[in-house]
Amino acid sequence: MMKIVSVLKSFGFSEYEAKALVSLLSKGEMTAKEVSEVSGIPRTSVYDVMSSLESKGYVESYGKPKKFKPLKLEEIIGIISENATKGIEFLKNELPKIKMTEIEEIKIYRGDFVIEKLKELVKESKESIFGILSYITEDIKDVLEGAKSKLVLISLNASDVRNAESYDFEKKEEVIHSFKNHCHGLLIFDEVKTMFIFKGQNSLGVVSESRVIASFSKMMMMPVLNLLREKSKT
Repeated sequence: MMKIVSVLKSFGFSEYEAKALVSLLSKGEMTAKEVSEVSGIPRTSVYDVMSSLESKGYVESYGKPKKFKPLKLEEIIGIISENATKGIEFLKNELPKIKMTEIEEIKIYRGDFVIEKLKELVKESKESIFGILSYITEDIKDVLEGAKSKLVLISLNASDVRNAESYDFEKKEEVIHSFKNHCHGLLIFDEVKTMFIFKGQNSLGVVSESRVIASFSKMMMMPVLNLLREKSKT
């Protein structure tokens, strides 16, 4: 339980919010008093905690006395995934604005050069490649399957990539269809280099050789990966 609480905290939950959510997931539904008893959250704080979780969309309340129940695990993961996507969209908008003369570690690739650079990074990777991508297109799949290092992927179709530790988001055919031929996300190579990919009608790749950016990117990804790993064990 403490490991899950720690992961949730890294994703922006307070310690009380994380403990309350884990307690609800283990019991199904409880009153605020019961949440306090199970989680150890002080009664003076538990109502504020539950109100916060409800406002963020992770729990629902009903009845008198009021009871709280968590959303389905898939829905909770979906909310967390959406937050991760928003972070990626922020980087998509802001990273290209960084002046090359100020940060030499950032390079931008367009068109066919995106796949060529990806091939280079995959070939050079010696230890690990971590990636979270909306949908892995055929050309990107072919490149990733050539990886010689540990390969961990999260995507709508991650399991299509051979020899990868893969975690698929909940598949809905209409969602998959809309993502065909599009790929947005990031890949981290040996925890040193990061490639942000935005592939659709036009392709854009932003490559960083900054350990700080790689560390930040992995920190954003790990809560989703750990939750999916926990889910795969059940």
